[in-house]
Amino acid sequence: MFLIFIPMFFGLLSSYLHKAQKRNYCDFRVYYITAQRFLDKADIYSRPDMAITPYKYSPFFTFIISFLALFPIREAAIIFFIFNFFSMLFIFYFGRRIVADEKFSFSKNILFFLAALFTMRFLLQVLNQGQVTIIMCLAVLLGIYFMKAKKEILSAIFFAFSIMIKYTSFVFVPYLLFKKKFKLVFFIFLFIFLYLIIPSFYVGLDKQIYYLKKWLPFISQTSLDKGSLYDFKNQSFISLILRYFTNQSPYKVKILNFTFREGLAISIIIGILIYILIILRPSHQNIDFSLLMIFMALFNPNSWITNYTFLILGYITVIYWLIKNNFSDKFILILTFLSFILGNWTSQTIVGNRLENLFEELSSVTIAGLLLVVCLFKLKFSFKNKNV
Repeated sequence: MFLIFIPMFFGLLSSYLHKAQKRNYCDFRVYYITAQRFLDKADIYSRPDMAITPYKYSPFFTFIISFLALFPIREAAIIFFIFNFFSMLFIFYFGRRIVADEKFSFSKNILFFLAALFTMRFLLQVLNQGQVTIIMCLAVLLGIYFMKAKKEILSAIFFAFSIMIKYTSFVFVPYLLFKKKFKLVFFIFLFIFLYLIIPSFYVGLDKQIYYLKKWLPFISQTSLDKGSLYDFKNQSFISLILRYFTNQSPYKVKILNFTFREGLAISIIIGILIYILIILRPSHQNIDFSLLMIFMALFNPNSWITNYTFLILGYITVIYWLIKNNFSDKFILILTFLSFILGNWTSQTIVGNRLENLFEELSSVTIAGLLLVVCLFKLKFSFKNKNV
């Protein structure tokens, strides 16, 4: 198995360098330039070059990646790609360890293959864009893995780390409180506090406080505007509701004529109801954790396709259940396959750029995530989830 990864690594790295240099290193350029500004103790949330995407991550994450600015951008991109590639491998390893029992060995390669196949579009896009979503996904999975192993401090270290990359990981905290994991939640907040302090050892306390005061307001200014929410590349559930059901939608998929605020309120109410169902209904933890990770993708206000890497635990959970039950539930089997088609077969590589844009206007990836949510809720509300 290990020998397969060597040609895969060099093949993906070669493809990445070829594409990234043509695209000026895509999202990685944002990290790299921000890391330079951090080392210079400059304002990391200003945009002197408006052509560069806004940097929305915490000062702690900036501190973690700041060493990359010590290298030329090409070498720095290679280092970041290596972190991403091995994080991807560990995602599959820990995903299987979380979901599958120890006796599940004969079919584990099938599980790996199908989980990789169902999420390949998202994983490749993260790799090619130099995004951080894979690393964040691994941090969440490690938090889950160590929590299940009753190692609260290690679990908290990784949960807090993922929250410091993107705030969406915070959806686990109310769930853990409801499940009376008070010790774990305490350690999560403790490590968040430590992570917020650490950059001050380099930039100074006053500068760090300045960063923190600008961080969350900057996110809201660059994420909750109408342009971002209506952008056809945005595959959040919020954007689906706004595109299909509001009078300000610029797309032909418009069905109803709610106002922007009404559409926003509808999406928030549905999100709250889904979250309540995840928390209140007793279930196997693997199903709940899978749903929470999908929730992170669906209800992130700016959920680009790379965010759907978070579907991976859901796919592993559902595929594992299907294998264990000999693919007996045709409803779940069909919905899982439809989710795969809508999530992967609508990519530019398969259908071309024009049709990909059309599918994105139709929120095909969002619908793929929702179909997986239906599968997981069916397991959650049935007795068959004993085999998950």
